[in-house]
Amino acid sequence: MDDIDIDTLIENYTGIATSTIGHLTEVGYLPDIKALSLCTHTVAGKVVTVVLNSDNTEVINQVLIQAQPNDVLCIDAQVLGIKACWGALRTCAAIYEKLAGVIVIGQATDSLQIQQLGFPVFAQGVSAVTTFKSNDTKGVLGADIRYRFGAQTTLIRSGDIAIMDNDGVFVLPLEVAQQLLPDCQDKHQQDETKFRLFFDAYKNNQLDLLF
Repeated sequence: MDDIDIDTLIENYTGIATSTIGHLTEVGYLPDIKALSLCTHTVAGKVVTVVLNSDNTEVINQVLIQAQPNDVLCIDAQVLGIKACWGALRTCAAIYEKLAGVIVIGQATDSLQIQQLGFPVFAQGVSAVTTFKSNDTKGVLGADIRYRFGAQTTLIRSGDIAIMDNDGVFVLPLEVAQQLLPDCQDKHQQDETKFRLFFDAYKNNQLDLLF
């Protein structure tokens, strides 16, 4: 892992759609995590994890301060059920701290304001019920997340790479991301060339020339 240039790896994945990755693997796909607002480009970044153990969400404020620019904050909020731990004001904080995006394994709120801000927030859903100031068990910064969907369990760790766009979210260990990259780049180029040929012919009413 020491010989992997993480910044270059992340930069390369910003040019690749999640659907391209999904042609090659299901590893690291988070099936029910979706963009809260239209995400017109691929967002990629190094993951920083937070695991909530109660509705005490103070650890989220801590990680917003400690995270580095272009990191992706991944919050395990499965313990909260229908309660949202992320909203407009925390989105403002994430923008100020220059994060690349946020993944909430759970609910978010203030969906209209988040759409207005245009910051990439991905979540399982939207809820009007939120957390409140609590002295219950604190969450843990940097802990492993076990994302559960049906029979599937995906391990998410700080230092993984998140790749996200309007079609969904992948979180990949560095080694897996490195191994997949050449095939992803080839697949992306092939599909982009085919689409561009069709689109240009379609736009110019020349589809018959393709078939």
